[in-house]
Amino acid sequence: MLTSIIGVVVLLGGLIFFHELGHYSVAKLFGVKVEIFSLGFGKKIFSRQIGETQYCLSLIPFGGYVKLMGDDPYKGVPAHEAERAFCTQKLYKRFLIVAAGPISNLLLAYVLFSVVFFAGQPMVANRIGNVAIHSSAWEAGLRAKDTILEVDGTPVSNWHEIEDSLKPLVGKKIDLKIEREKTVLKVPIEVSKIRGKNAYGEDADMGGIKGLNPNPLEPVIGISDPKSLAFAAGLRTGDTITKIENRSILVFGDLNEALISVWADKKPISISFKRKPTPDAKDVAEQTVSLNLPKLPKENLDLGAGTLLGIYPSELFVRQLSPGSPAEKGGLKVGDRVVSLGDKPVYSFEEIVEYVQGQGGKGEEARLAVEREGQTVPLSLKTIETHQEDPISNQKVKKHMIGLSPWAIYHEPDYVIFQIREPLALIKRAVHETNDLAEKMVVSLVKLASGHISVKNLGGPVLIASVAGKSLDAGIVPFLQMMALISINLFLLNLFPVPVLDGGHLLFFVLEAIKGKPVSIRTMEIANQIGMVFILMLVGLTLFNDITRIILH
Repeated sequence: MLTSIIGVVVLLGGLIFFHELGHYSVAKLFGVKVEIFSLGFGKKIFSRQIGETQYCLSLIPFGGYVKLMGDDPYKGVPAHEAERAFCTQKLYKRFLIVAAGPISNLLLAYVLFSVVFFAGQPMVANRIGNVAIHSSAWEAGLRAKDTILEVDGTPVSNWHEIEDSLKPLVGKKIDLKIEREKTVLKVPIEVSKIRGKNAYGEDADMGGIKGLNPNPLEPVIGISDPKSLAFAAGLRTGDTITKIENRSILVFGDLNEALISVWADKKPISISFKRKPTPDAKDVAEQTVSLNLPKLPKENLDLGAGTLLGIYPSELFVRQLSPGSPAEKGGLKVGDRVVSLGDKPVYSFEEIVEYVQGQGGKGEEARLAVEREGQTVPLSLKTIETHQEDPISNQKVKKHMIGLSPWAIYHEPDYVIFQIREPLALIKRAVHETNDLAEKMVVSLVKLASGHISVKNLGGPVLIASVAGKSLDAGIVPFLQMMALISINLFLLNLFPVPVLDGGHLLFFVLEAIKGKPVSIRTMEIANQIGMVFILMLVGLTLFNDITRIILH
């Protein structure tokens, strides 16, 4: 709570200060008299007169204002100071004074992103965490721990750049340059069409490589045959392997490599593991078991050498069933290992999800076989159709499910620090990032107005306080990023052609330039009343959304 208060005070205070400073500085540049410079609205809780300007801190913190002499059409100005009044200035000067506020917010975003990229921005690394067996990525030869250096000749340094580079390349055969154990390789692969989220949170088809995941799969194992060597040695489904002999196991892919490196017929090996007595247990003592290795066959083992011991990837095992779900009613049980889907073997949970979606879309049952206590059990499960609300568009998204959860557990991905120290490159990147975000916000506003994005996504002071607090907790760099993002929002919001906002005044100036004379006071009065109603409705909507979020969460 305290962090949120501090965060929102620093964030909004800083953004408002720079916005009003823009108006103030340009007004001073043109010799216009500034009577009041206030952070906040309403009753003044602190004020100090310095020269001809009164500097104030006011009670309501969500905004601020600069009072210029002659900006009130109902209030006259002394004759001897007429040349310093806002209303007597040439049109272009008045335009620039008003435009300086939102432009200051845009310039501030440039500066903040420059600081962010200079200090270093944490981003998901370009290292592959997991590759689904027999996926497109697997068949092409990609493996966990590979580092992707280039996508179709374009250098990449983080996962975001990898995804962005692949999006426009649907169906194209490309080369990936990767690094594996200090060796640089080229991997030819065809970019698949995948369903994902675009920059506006909408479902869309885009280029990608199926089976790639930046998150490493934890070395949690599954055992479905009580007659297996692993089961006889004391290992069970849900155990986390920590060592094979003296070799540490950090991700599931290490398991096969470690076994192959020590494999010899009838050789005794030690396997260390941890077992949680309850799902919430934290500190668990390490245990060690021993077993003798069987003969290693010459053919490749699709799911790794561990299968000769009875060890399989945990993502193929049922960890939980939804009460009353088709899976529970159809005879699926916790601990079952999914062996096949239809007539095809299965290698990852992702395949199970895709198969269920496909069968449900055709109105057909999901036919699968599971291994239970060493026996293969065929099952036919009805799928149920659910309609989940998309959090961005608030449209109902059709999904098909059978109601099972896997044992799969993923690590946090590796992170890299994206940092730029060369001045020109730093400025170029900061400007590009700011302009790109501004463009996306404009498109989002259009989608909001057209109903493609729900108004439920709008947030007010409570959401801003929450986001400010969380970003401040995460560190100064995330906080500055959030500050830059909201500064761009303020830049665009203040350019809305709504009276009482800067954009409304700029619109009046444009009309004045076209007509050759100022807009009438009566027209401005009516427009300001309409604008105030719009602003109050917007504030009311965002507050309603904030309160709804608090109640629901």
